[in-house]
Amino acid sequence: MSEKRKSCSELSAESGEQLFGTAPRVDNWFLLEYNGNWNKDALLSSSLSEDIKECINKFLDSFPNSRLQFIKKDTKDLQNIGFYYAKSTEFEPKLYKFSLNSYEDIINLDIKNLIETGEIRDSESDEKIVLVCTHGAYDTCCGKLGVPVYNSIKDNKNISAWNSTHVGAHRFSANLVTLPEGIYYGRVNPENVNSLIGSHLKEEIYLDCFRGRSCYSQTSQVSDYFLREKIKDLGIYDIEWEYEKDRDVYTSVEFRVESKGLVYSVNSIVLNDAVKVLPSCGDSEAKYLHLFYYYSLVPYVPKDLKEKD
Repeated sequence: MSEKRKSCSELSAESGEQLFGTAPRVDNWFLLEYNGNWNKDALLSSSLSEDIKECINKFLDSFPNSRLQFIKKDTKDLQNIGFYYAKSTEFEPKLYKFSLNSYEDIINLDIKNLIETGEIRDSESDEKIVLVCTHGAYDTCCGKLGVPVYNSIKDNKNISAWNSTHVGAHRFSANLVTLPEGIYYGRVNPENVNSLIGSHLKEEIYLDCFRGRSCYSQTSQVSDYFLREKIKDLGIYDIEWEYEKDRDVYTSVEFRVESKGLVYSVNSIVLNDAVKVLPSCGDSEAKYLHLFYYYSLVPYVPKDLKEKD
């Protein structure tokens, strides 16, 4: 009897692949409540009309670094259809909620115009969205590992938890994203998810599962992780990106920490093609990825603060 093949998530964890620095760049999110079947290409295979699909694709084309997620809860009957737009920025990210009577209402929704006129403020929401990827049709790990995580938090009254289509890198299942912040977490499970949610509600980052903030590049995500690992108790918004240098074998990113009156240069070494992983359970060939290692943390007083003294 042949030995059972391990899943991509098991192989990733065993390989030593790092979680941090793996969040895709996403600045603009569109979330559509859709209770139909989610095939691998959820939008293309959905029962939505071609006009609605075209409208959604226009949203994505009009906003840089944008992403569509189908979302759903356990209920099957929709009286009103939830549609969200989230802007994930380094500071003051925003979430906007639109209640649709039918999917056709999307066609008449001009989000760009609402932003330009300022009318979008009427739709601003203070919900704390938590997306859990349970898209088993995309990769079996997402369904197998994501569903128990969603079930563990769906009744938490302090958050709005949703099943979600693919969010990226199913080998890190279960994957979880908080919005509007755009914070990615991976290798989440029912044992650690409540600690993660508790940290999030305090505007802190749960480093054990931290993949990165979607508003940063990979290099800045890596440095963000190293800075938070070395300086404890930094909240989500306690650091400010200043400068980035990305070279083949090293990276250097500077973050301002206002509470300490310092800028920190976070320096790391890059080992190219250092780990071999299977990207997906459906792939037959592994690929090589980089690993990042902390090198140094150099604090200095920035010029503008020196001049104040």
